[in-house]
Amino acid sequence: MTITAQATVNVGASPQDVLEFVLDLDQYRQFDPKIKRVRSVEGPDDQGRGSAIIWGKVKGLPPAPDRQDFILEPWTKLTFTAAPRQPARLVFDFTGTIACHECQDGTTDVTHSYEFNFKGPFCLAEQYLGDWLQGQVETEMQGLASCF
Repeated sequence: MTITAQATVNVGASPQDVLEFVLDLDQYRQFDPKIKRVRSVEGPDDQGRGSAIIWGKVKGLPPAPDRQDFILEPWTKLTFTAAPRQPARLVFDFTGTIACHECQDGTTDVTHSYEFNFKGPFCLAEQYLGDWLQGQVETEMQGLASCF
């Protein structure tokens, strides 16, 4: 079973400004309480690929280091995926996307979505985490909107 969450806000900034802000994970984590610490960020390279090592926290689980790979599609979309062969993959897979659409008035619609797929006995947690995850993504987007 998979849990998903999504929220959209309109901000007074360009898609490039938004996605550059999000890629500064040390700065962005002020709005994402799931990111406890950023250890490193590499990229994006010429193809828009990179990775980040963070200490993340999901409700009910202890904080743990995890590598997230990302792809930047300039300047429309940023997708983070759970890197393979990490300890957290024993518990869940993850995809997070931030998509930007520039509006005619110069503002940008920003849609942030998450998808978590818990494994084995951790699937039982999904029924308790759906509302929590939706609240997290809404809080993140409200924080992002306040920056612009």
